[in-house]
Amino acid sequence: MNTALNLPLPQGSHIQAYADDIIVVIRETLPLFRFITIQVVNNIKYLGVTRDCCLTFTKHFKALRDKTDSLIYKLSTVANEIYSKRSGLFRKIYYEAIEPYLLFGVGALGNILKLKKIRYSLNSLQRRPLIKITKAYRTISTEALQVIAGVVPLDIKAKGVFGKFLLTTINNDIKFGSKIFKWEYYETRLDPYNIHAADNISITYDKHKPSGEEIEIYTDGSNINDQVGAAIVVFYYNAEIFNRTITLSDFATMYQAEVTGVKMTLEFISTFGPFNNINLYTDSLSVLEALNTFKTSQQDILAIKNDILEMSKKNPLHSTGFQLTLEFRGMKQLIVLLKKLQRDLTLKKIQRNPLNN
Repeated sequence: MNTALNLPLPQGSHIQAYADDIIVVIRETLPLFRFITIQVVNNIKYLGVTRDCCLTFTKHFKALRDKTDSLIYKLSTVANEIYSKRSGLFRKIYYEAIEPYLLFGVGALGNILKLKKIRYSLNSLQRRPLIKITKAYRTISTEALQVIAGVVPLDIKAKGVFGKFLLTTINNDIKFGSKIFKWEYYETRLDPYNIHAADNISITYDKHKPSGEEIEIYTDGSNINDQVGAAIVVFYYNAEIFNRTITLSDFATMYQAEVTGVKMTLEFISTFGPFNNINLYTDSLSVLEALNTFKTSQQDILAIKNDILEMSKKNPLHSTGFQLTLEFRGMKQLIVLLKKLQRDLTLKKIQRNPLNN
């Protein structure tokens, strides 16, 4: 396989490998064809998705329906024997096992997800699972089953999966209805296996009460009424010397706001010289655990780790150093800042849309 991957190919042709599967995509006739016989087929299966020459995916949907029926029967049998026939049990099985199975490889369909035939094929895959959930008659329409079960049609879910792929992997903006989603609003994921082992570092944290000595920084995020912000407050021997708030996109999550708070803290620390001891206090256990983990796929977390590592190298007076601390006690000044930020965000929203308030 290494030999194949290193073969020089004409422009427009390439080799793609995943695990033990390899495929050669050729746009033009190669001299190689003179020495081997290539059989022409109407269907090809690659990475679990069967493609046909007309890209109708008919054979793929048929195979998926047969496998899904078998999966439903096996899961139902086990669930009924172990957990009895509890109400809502199969709904959970559908969301956790069946729907992800049906949506596997849906990104391969790409823009043909808009076609009526493809939408019909996807939604028809939901019929038997939804009949199992609702216990309805088999003559009921698929649309009615989706409404009664309260389950999003599979063609819409498929568009969502494909849209997420375009946003986070291809970095393309997408439009759903009248709403436009910008790819830069979403976190970029890294492949942890593409990061050198020496760059996988762990930033530990502690649990202790503030001492009131030297520099202590408090940070938190706020997410109220779909408005997101972050704030930091800096104290030097219990005297407030600095504070800052920042507004994030309405698409940002609480976790992203808390990560932003830590990044704001590092930006502040980089503005002054060597220090003996700095404590950062946050109540975000998820951010602390992300920093404490060696491997990460989060670009912001990796950037924070690298910044902390560089700070430790440039600080010759580093004694106890930069300490991340988990602290659940409310900080009055920080809460005041976040509430003020919330009022400002609400006021701006009212000024932008006066007729909607």
